[in-house]
Amino acid sequence: MKIKSKMLLKGFAIMLCLNLAVFSLFGCGVKKGSSLSESQNDLVESSEKESVESESINDTENLSTVNVNLAENIYGSSNKRFFRPIGRTFERNNGLACDLSCTGVRFVVFCAGEIKVKFNVSAECYFTVYLNGERVEERVVVRQGDSGTFRTVATIDDYGKYDIEIVKQSQYPMAYCEIVEVELKGSFERRPSERERFIEFYGDSILNGSNIYKGGTSAVTSDATMAFGYLTARSLNADCNIIGRGGMAIYRNGKTDGLADIWDLCGGTESPEVKTYGFGRVPDCVVVEIGTNDYLSSDYTAERYKMAVKEIITDLLSVYGQDIKIIWCYGYNEYVDATFELTQKAIKELNLTESILLCEMPYCALSKAEGGDGVHPDVNLANEMANVLIDFLNLNVYNI
Repeated sequence: MKIKSKMLLKGFAIMLCLNLAVFSLFGCGVKKGSSLSESQNDLVESSEKESVESESINDTENLSTVNVNLAENIYGSSNKRFFRPIGRTFERNNGLACDLSCTGVRFVVFCAGEIKVKFNVSAECYFTVYLNGERVEERVVVRQGDSGTFRTVATIDDYGKYDIEIVKQSQYPMAYCEIVEVELKGSFERRPSERERFIEFYGDSILNGSNIYKGGTSAVTSDATMAFGYLTARSLNADCNIIGRGGMAIYRNGKTDGLADIWDLCGGTESPEVKTYGFGRVPDCVVVEIGTNDYLSSDYTAERYKMAVKEIITDLLSVYGQDIKIIWCYGYNEYVDATFELTQKAIKELNLTESILLCEMPYCALSKAEGGDGVHPDVNLANEMANVLIDFLNLNVYNI
């Protein structure tokens, strides 16, 4: 609730206002271990937001320290929640499991000073922080030895209202993780509403950010939040799900999960206690970037690939309905070009030529001489891919 100071002549009234203000401040600042949640109805959330405001508080010593556990807050049963999950997530180890790329959490606070987060990670893992929609330049790296301790993810100089997003850069074969707890000085608002737009992406290492910073496919050189899919979603102010991993084909490619294995999950097949995704929110469209690793697989045949295309399209239609628009990307390297004719044949045989749209992407295979490996884009090429896809979606999905 918003507290506004009022000048009252009577001493009793002054004391009453001060007591109410103190009560409200500590009521919104939830202490560690409290049971937190909110109404399931987001319409109620948006119309009944509560917060604590002050005209000028820059001295962090005057602010209460607040600790909130994500799992208790997101999945609890009381009438107040602060955290909005990003991407396909689920509860694990008393935290929010973030295995797939571009998963994480979003929340709104009134605060100043350090924002600290407790992570659990299985290996070195990188995160992006957004502050009021702007990307913080420094990457947050959490190493295995940091698990269970608080890491500072942002420092706020001036007290005020801030929209915070913490998003995983790393792919799930590199690290599984949970975001467990947030600590700050100040108070939380009700969780932000879903964005009006929502896009789902399926793909391999190009979607998941391998070699974005050149030099290979390690955790250090990869960043899914700088790959074309997530860049597209942010530019369009859309929520998104990123499903995939490096080396992924539609079918299993050696020991690597295939898209057919994980398309309906919240992580990889080897993710600890992985959950099936609920498909409760229908996206505006589904974007598919895949085919390179199918062609490079030792098990590749034309018929096998064509059947795989039909199966994944049929699966998507089964959960999202026959009216869902599927955007199939091609043209970004010679390997996927080799499968594109088969993709077209599969779509034609399904008699879905009007609902499956084909988007030609710019060639993005950065050569070894340019710091790449002949397959993956760097950050500049990823931006070019995103720009093409943004224009395509504006024209064919959002009618702009």
